[in-house]
Amino acid sequence: MPSNSYDLVVLGDDLAALVCATLCARRGMRTLVLGDDRPARYTLGPHKLPVEPLIWPSGAGTASERVLKELHAELAVRRKLREPKIPGQLVAPDLRVDLGADRVASELLRELGPVSEGWLEGWTRGGEIARSLDVLLASEHAFPGVGFFERREVAKLADSTAESAGAWWKSVEGQPAAPIWRALAAIALRHPAAPPAAVARAIDQWRAGPIAVRGDGDALRELLLEKLSTAGGEVRAGKVTELGVSWGKLSSLTLASGDDIGCGQIVASRSPRELAELLGKKAPKRLGELADGLAVVGYRYTLNIVIDEAGLPEHMAPTVAVIAGPDKDPVGDAAFSIHVGEPDDTGRVVATIATVLPSDGAMDPDRQPAQMTALRARLWNRLAEVMPFFERHLVLAHSPFEATPPHVPGGRGSYDVPRNLPLAMVPVWGGAIAQTADLGALTYTTGVKNLTLTGDQVLPALGVEGALASGWSAAKVACAIAGKKKDYLRDEVVGAA
Repeated sequence: MPSNSYDLVVLGDDLAALVCATLCARRGMRTLVLGDDRPARYTLGPHKLPVEPLIWPSGAGTASERVLKELHAELAVRRKLREPKIPGQLVAPDLRVDLGADRVASELLRELGPVSEGWLEGWTRGGEIARSLDVLLASEHAFPGVGFFERREVAKLADSTAESAGAWWKSVEGQPAAPIWRALAAIALRHPAAPPAAVARAIDQWRAGPIAVRGDGDALRELLLEKLSTAGGEVRAGKVTELGVSWGKLSSLTLASGDDIGCGQIVASRSPRELAELLGKKAPKRLGELADGLAVVGYRYTLNIVIDEAGLPEHMAPTVAVIAGPDKDPVGDAAFSIHVGEPDDTGRVVATIATVLPSDGAMDPDRQPAQMTALRARLWNRLAEVMPFFERHLVLAHSPFEATPPHVPGGRGSYDVPRNLPLAMVPVWGGAIAQTADLGALTYTTGVKNLTLTGDQVLPALGVEGALASGWSAAKVACAIAGKKKDYLRDEVVGAA
């Protein structure tokens, strides 16, 4: 017999899962989040280092705007946003540009001369395509749609967007700007194969200037957990070993500790294959089809370095996109980002390098250590091209995904690695299950009653914004199953104050 029972259990504590759980809890559903206890930051000595950096998708019509409004968290997040003089920079062969809505035109003119007019024209058209996604990402419908009528309405909008985006990309594909834009999208979205609509969305954000958040993902996670707790939601760590089905519906789950938990329904930020294994013989054919349609196209890799502030180039922006190989696939050291934190009291700065470690689709953990070591060496060389004097001022370097101890130059001491490291890298998903404007990889429905999917696997090509949209949509589906009214996310939200 279950030791406790909930209206909703959310499996996973990533961004999409926490957004879904918080929205449902604030609507009055008794909600439990079963997370992996995966930290957003970790500590080495006096240094707090991010597991992954965060580029926040801001602006009217974005999925972030909708989620923050419904959580009444706009001001809280706004206080965490950094507003530097230069929000971002683009570094490519023979091209160094300060980014920002009031800077790009003059910067491109300085770097490219009359050729810059073609860049700006294509960039402006891309911005128009990006805006056409607003209605999909911030409408009352789930995206991708659920149910016949909703899917039909979403498909109409998505087809129009995909057609416009495809025509735009075809018109610019042969221009020198195209590989730069493709790489910028891969860097922002942490996805190496973004379709035209996602490329347009990403480069529109880059042109306006990328938004850095103080505390990276940890700050946002704390905010969501606070909202969840205020609404009566609960969070605990626990490994699920079995999902219980009664009369064709999910009714319970069992933890490795032996605890049985009753649940009205489950939203899972877990792969279909994992869920099929938890269901065992009761897994429907549909879950297998979803699993077969997904593919791992890479892994999100992070390298942290701590340096004295003097090692930073003058006027370096908080976010720098480095495109070392425009003619190569935008992964590894060919396309990566550098995220520079604010100096601490001792004048030291954390710089986080983020990229995608490519994969051939096989999730082979035995090969990853050697692949990460080789990638780190290549990134090290590239970093010296952007930050020429960083090694002179280096305090330590470490990746949360590698089992090796921190690299510490001679005479700087040593550090104990936290026990919960190394972490597993987050997979980058691709596939063709629920293509919607070429953006979706998975549906929310699973073939199991009261089991809904969410997470990066649903809208993998939209990065952080895709996770926010997926979390919101999964909450909409869950509340509909629970019998909540259709406009549950727009008014009468619990704890609105």
